[in-house]
Amino acid sequence: MSSTPLAPAVGSAINWPSGLVAPDQSWVFERLGLTAVPAESEWPDDLVDVYLTAPEYLFPVASSLVISAEPRLRCWIGAILRQHPRQDLVCALAALNHAAQHPDHAMRYQQQFLSRLRPEVAGTVQAALDGAVDGKPRVFLARQCVLRALRTVLVPDGDQPTVPEPMAAFVRSVDLTTSAVLLVHFVAAQLRSRRSDGESKLGGMPESLAMETIANSLFNGVEDAGSLIARTRLLWHGYDPKLVQPTPRLSPVEMLKEAVGIDLDEVLALGFAYYAYASARRFDSPIRMNPFIGHLIGRDTVETFLSRFAATLDELSEGLRSCTQRWQLLPIQDRPLVRIGDDIVVLDEQYLIDRVTRGLYWLVHDHESEAYGDGARLCWTQVYAKMIELRVEGQLCRLAPPLVGGGSTYFTEEDLQAAFPKSKAVDIGIDFGDATVLAEIVNAQVTVPTRTQCDSDAFKRDVERMVLKKARQLDDTAKNLLRDPQPAKSPLPTPARKVFPIVVHGGAFPVNPATRRYIEEYLGQEKLLDHTDARMQPLALVDLEELELCEALSSARGTSLPAVLAGWQGSPYRGMSLCSYLTQELRVADVGRPADVQAALDRAFAAIAERLGTAWPPPTSSNENDPSSLK
Repeated sequence: MSSTPLAPAVGSAINWPSGLVAPDQSWVFERLGLTAVPAESEWPDDLVDVYLTAPEYLFPVASSLVISAEPRLRCWIGAILRQHPRQDLVCALAALNHAAQHPDHAMRYQQQFLSRLRPEVAGTVQAALDGAVDGKPRVFLARQCVLRALRTVLVPDGDQPTVPEPMAAFVRSVDLTTSAVLLVHFVAAQLRSRRSDGESKLGGMPESLAMETIANSLFNGVEDAGSLIARTRLLWHGYDPKLVQPTPRLSPVEMLKEAVGIDLDEVLALGFAYYAYASARRFDSPIRMNPFIGHLIGRDTVETFLSRFAATLDELSEGLRSCTQRWQLLPIQDRPLVRIGDDIVVLDEQYLIDRVTRGLYWLVHDHESEAYGDGARLCWTQVYAKMIELRVEGQLCRLAPPLVGGGSTYFTEEDLQAAFPKSKAVDIGIDFGDATVLAEIVNAQVTVPTRTQCDSDAFKRDVERMVLKKARQLDDTAKNLLRDPQPAKSPLPTPARKVFPIVVHGGAFPVNPATRRYIEEYLGQEKLLDHTDARMQPLALVDLEELELCEALSSARGTSLPAVLAGWQGSPYRGMSLCSYLTQELRVADVGRPADVQAALDRAFAAIAERLGTAWPPPTSSNENDPSSLK
């Protein structure tokens, strides 16, 4: 039972194994997710890898272990669940999830795992890791598989089957950490979806496979914690009531405090404290920590924070039980901390930092709806969209080249409407002389049915409102700026030489070969942004982090935005996110952050340090017998 990517078998039903797209290890991470891909694809080989499954190394030596070689995965999983208390497995899996995101820790666990197996089993594990199964090396731990194993512990699949005694004896012979790794590898073997030959295509892939790819990409999104914290502070504290309409009931930070019960700086301080403890913990230190000690924040404030961002094991189990689809991990995303007595465990570092930064929008959104009705909720969505729009406008303005003798190469929707009064106009344009960048800003979010239910119709609706609607505006403006001659009020003195149309997303949007091809097919059908005109460049989809990287690159190396876009679209990463190209090809890890982002981060950390005090990090678990130390 190999987990390597396969080409479709003609005329038959096939099982597509689930591979993974491994993240880049620099400070800005590759945001593709765990995905199943055909052997012949547009996915660059240096981003694609395959995770390890237990059948690959246990079944070849089944006879020597006196166990059945039949792939009775549920029996193995049931044996592990019965052998260890739920609480212990949750702690062990949280530690493995941390390791899956830190290669040095993952290697330590790999070495430890091999040392605790019988030689013949360890040999087959090493062979699979080395690629002896089919020529494709395996990844020992993958975040997707660990989180799915965590879900399996919290919500076991139905009635547990009878476990044969040889299988139970094998499980009893290994320790907690080894059992947790085995559980991850057995759950990994279950992550297979059946595809039927002849099913509809989406972006050149079987529709169900494409949607699994999209859900994985959204699920596995990773962003630099410092950038998230700085951007959150810029958005929420940089609010200018004179520029934002409609006028909300209160300022954004006041609305947040009303929704959560503590202020933004307290949320960021505690969120970062627990994130930092989990991220920086040593391989052999406990995963559990006492959240109330080692800092200056009062117990009542910590309790308020935990009441919104933490859950008990029973509460998580109950929430997950109502989630029937494979990518539905929303209860963990919503409350990424689990409370065990007076201790907490960070279940997933990225979910935590994301929840206390980007996720704050949803806390206010839901509070406004519940407390003040749909009108207040709608007002908040408009206010937040304007906050994002003002942020992007500022970034693009700084990317505009200066004109000798004064003036501006940056122009707005109002400037375009004055020149072309009967046409649709984009939000922002920049004249770089030999190229013109046109930008549309969108703050719409990918819907839950797309994110967690792999609903292709929902995804198509998301694409329509988040991309295609904006592409029509970009097309109108581009055609106007390519006209010869230009009208007197045009922001360009002569027709554009090249047009780079971009859509800037304030929220996450999955950019990968499947979504890219689907969008390009649709643009071709509607004859939008016509590529037969050599002056029209491909549509680019970028997010706030990527725009910040472009700004930092411009400041550090003088690389213009058109140069970045042209390089990306001419590279092997053209079907991936811009972040893929920036991290893999341009190696942006050393360019730093834009000045305003760095200043906001400095202010945020000053506020965090003031609240936490110099004693941070705190003592570890108050339970001296905590099995999660995993030594």
